[in-house]
Amino acid sequence: MKWVLSVATVLPLVLASAAWFVITKPWFCSGLCCLHVTSCPVPSLHGTFQPQYKPVVDTLQRSLAQGWDLGASLFVAVDGETVVDVAGGYKDAQKTEPYDESTVNVIFSSGKVIEAIAMAILVDNEFVDLNAPVAKYWKEFANKGGVTIQDMLSHRSGSATLFEETPSVEILKDPKTRDEFLASQKFQLPRGTVAYRAWGSALYSDAISRRVDPKGRSLSRLVQEEVFDQLGETFFCPPLTEERSVHFSQLHDIPLATVLLGFLPQLFMPRLYAKIVDKDHPLLINPLERPLFRSAILDKDSILKKPTIPDVGSGAASYNNHSSFLAYEMMSSNCISNARAIGKAFDAFMKGRIVREETLNAFLAPFPSAFDKFLLLNVTHTKGGFGVSSRADISMIEGLLPESSTCYGWGGVGGSLIQHCIVDGHTITVSYVMNSLSPKLVLDRGSKLVHEAIKVMQKQ
Repeated sequence: MKWVLSVATVLPLVLASAAWFVITKPWFCSGLCCLHVTSCPVPSLHGTFQPQYKPVVDTLQRSLAQGWDLGASLFVAVDGETVVDVAGGYKDAQKTEPYDESTVNVIFSSGKVIEAIAMAILVDNEFVDLNAPVAKYWKEFANKGGVTIQDMLSHRSGSATLFEETPSVEILKDPKTRDEFLASQKFQLPRGTVAYRAWGSALYSDAISRRVDPKGRSLSRLVQEEVFDQLGETFFCPPLTEERSVHFSQLHDIPLATVLLGFLPQLFMPRLYAKIVDKDHPLLINPLERPLFRSAILDKDSILKKPTIPDVGSGAASYNNHSSFLAYEMMSSNCISNARAIGKAFDAFMKGRIVREETLNAFLAPFPSAFDKFLLLNVTHTKGGFGVSSRADISMIEGLLPESSTCYGWGGVGGSLIQHCIVDGHTITVSYVMNSLSPKLVLDRGSKLVHEAIKVMQKQ
């Protein structure tokens, strides 16, 4: 009897300890490092940085050493000058292939920043008018009730990239059949409704680009030729070629056990988990995120359950180079780059080196903060589609910004991020691209790198 009681007493403790270990250990740690993070070997970083920004680089290096990151790149420019340009870690979970400054991977919705830059080029050249109806340039779009270019970019068209039915990959691979499909689909929400265009927003922008650009270029080809080729940097959209695959890193989900034990229960027991793990734990759900995750999992009528592009939600395997996700161009979600390339492009754009000041100001003009019916939180967007963060506002880096600061940009599912911040009369651009996918949206690893970089800048 005593033996039975002791097992009944000890077993829950053992199970609880095992669960705690799964929850708290870094996702890609190995060996003794999983038990004691100070024993983790520090990976070498490729690239350069100014000595005063070493604390920022140390933050990334620590994340790579402990296993919160697997492979990642980081770029920081202050007042137009590059102060950090590094990459490190590994392409593969076995940690045999180095992740270096030439490595690229899918950047997800950080590509929406590049989409907006491409559309700004079209506006700047007077090929399109930001306030004109889309149907002016795409006659088959006339059934969408006067939706404008600005509506599409600023997440106010009513589309939310949701469809009446899920299109096949073959439809999306061919521009003609893709455009026909998009034009045939009824928007799920009224025009003017703030609802984030999560996955395929650039499918619409691409259709417009091919119609108005004198060279008939796709949106990705336009921005590649007009921006990235000029900068000497790598940015491209699918499909992958053999040549491009050399530097490509596949993506990696965090372990399933960590998701089941460390993420999902937080939706129901947030206070308990807040006591179990450190407040800076990368998996701790921010209260702002909780409604979105609960809706996605528990609400059968959620907008998140409506048809969208194929393969969404089937894990990292669906985002790698043998999948349909990389079979067609979709700049808002599946294009490929690294932190240096997208950081340099956005910094040049924000410094007025890509479009005229008039166009730049039009794209940066903000709407009032509004409740987003897709993200289920308050978000501020500009008329050109950038997210806006400030001390008083909610966005990707809310809660980490100093007083009297404003940041423009966006981030992608999994954790990539690109931000241009104006702080105390100075500008700082921070971009972060990684190959390990966190399920979080707010105050993730990239957000904390932005925070650290701003802190260092303010001390100079």
